[in-house]
Amino acid sequence: MKKILFLFFLFYINNSIYSQENIKKSQTDKIIKTAENHILKENYSSADSLLKNIILNSKLVPSEITFLFGKNSFFINKYKQSINWLNKYIEMKGILGKYSEEAIKFLELSNIKNVLEKEKNIENILTELFSYRYIECPNNKKICPVCKGSSVMITETEISKIYKTCPFSDNKGYLTCDEYNLFLRGELKPKISIFSQNN
Repeated sequence: MKKILFLFFLFYINNSIYSQENIKKSQTDKIIKTAENHILKENYSSADSLLKNIILNSKLVPSEITFLFGKNSFFINKYKQSINWLNKYIEMKGILGKYSEEAIKFLELSNIKNVLEKEKNIENILTELFSYRYIECPNNKKICPVCKGSSVMITETEISKIYKTCPFSDNKGYLTCDEYNLFLRGELKPKISIFSQNN
């Protein structure tokens, strides 16, 4: 009798575990379909949220999710993330997985985009460094390019000439070397307000 109860108990537990696994698999399949539909309809941010939620709340991330997250990351321009997750899928499934061929294709695309983006960033950094090159000045002074060394700005009207003190230079029409470099970068602030001179 004890053996029969024990066998019945084992059968019940196995059946219960099998049912729970089926429910989980069914839920995962539904989420995968939803994520695939979001990607097909170009709802990339919705797919991203859905997939992130699964990844953060799962102890074991299904291989299909790693592929979809990697693929979707490509479409939202997160190329490093795409590379990482597509590599995870290929590690899990090899080249014979359901999505392996597509994963390899998106992995190549993400790598190309990542390299191009790095080159663009390096180009921007070099351009910025070149444009911000510090210009040395003899005697630490440079003639002000605004007032041309006169320390006065002249505006001609039909009736007369209007004279205003240059808001950038000293009273001799010079800028310090630092001020001149700031001026070249468009970062030099006026010492006096132009508008206050109108009063």
